[in-house]
Amino acid sequence: MQKKVLVIDDSALMRRVISDIISKDEQFTVAGVAQNGDEAMDLIHQKKTYDVIIVDINMPKKNGVQFLMELNQEQICIPAVVVSSLASKSAKETIQALEIGAFDFIRKPDSPREREISRFQKKLFSCLYLACALGEYEKESEKESVPDNKQIAFFKGKGQRRLPSRTGEKLVVIASSTGGPKALQSVIPRFPENFPYPIVVVQHMPAGFTASLAERLDEMSCLTVKEAEDGEELKSGCVYIAKGGRQCELVQQKTGKYLISETNKPARGGLRPCADVFFESLVDTAFDEIICGVLTGMGSDASKGISRVKGFKEVKVVAQSESTCVVYGMPRAAKMAGVVDDMVPLEEVASAMMKKIGV
Repeated sequence: MQKKVLVIDDSALMRRVISDIISKDEQFTVAGVAQNGDEAMDLIHQKKTYDVIIVDINMPKKNGVQFLMELNQEQICIPAVVVSSLASKSAKETIQALEIGAFDFIRKPDSPREREISRFQKKLFSCLYLACALGEYEKESEKESVPDNKQIAFFKGKGQRRLPSRTGEKLVVIASSTGGPKALQSVIPRFPENFPYPIVVVQHMPAGFTASLAERLDEMSCLTVKEAEDGEELKSGCVYIAKGGRQCELVQQKTGKYLISETNKPARGGLRPCADVFFESLVDTAFDEIICGVLTGMGSDASKGISRVKGFKEVKVVAQSESTCVVYGMPRAAKMAGVVDDMVPLEEVASAMMKKIGV
């Protein structure tokens, strides 16, 4: 049976674009359209049933956030995928929408060009498939493979030849994707004010949204949380959110200082930032212990990178348990790769990581 989709957007063009895309997949059908949250609530109150909702943020009368809040108040449990523009106000409200329960968000295409629409289409179907429990949308050829035991052994063998001198320096890295912005609110604020090591978060997000995510997490946390900036020095007791739409890496200077590098290097597996890329940049650093958190998200990002780093230095990994994940993709991949030390519920991730690091 086809999954029924409700499309809410004040733009007639966007409603048509989304409807045309949905019609390409026989798993879904557009069962309703609305120009704003008020019209959408009227449709829902008419006892019309929907399996998933696609909702814009900025709309007249009742915007996307207000609509989602009303759904919560009336205890209407329909997964909602937010479609948001790059405007700064939209970015902040998108983070708020994720905080109050939106399943995920998609950035609106920048132009009507075929390439932009194609990217939007792939992301849209990825979200819809997961929201409707239809599995992952990506074709097998597009998925990042999980490292096998041979790969891990190869990395370990190389590590024996290139292990840097031990300095006692430690780093915390957290990787997350779908469901991550909300999950991070249950992790980052649990680190104490006197936490003695830097924390880097690689959350899959497009350009323009990570600053708002960092701002919200900063409001909730004892530690300083900020969007990572190219060339800035890594400091203990600070949380850096890898910039959306860029590849984040860490570079160690001859003086021993660590600088964040935010570049336009190509996406890997469609991801920018990509956790694998960041982890690989740690191989030639002097960190001798890295504590990793792998949170909710589709795909297998982080598994290959962690496997690579484990060949060169001490790495401890805490993954989020399946029952508390929005999407049990990245933690599952890490577990299958054999790199997970502990798998715990979301609310225990921070404490488990601190226990691993001895804090």
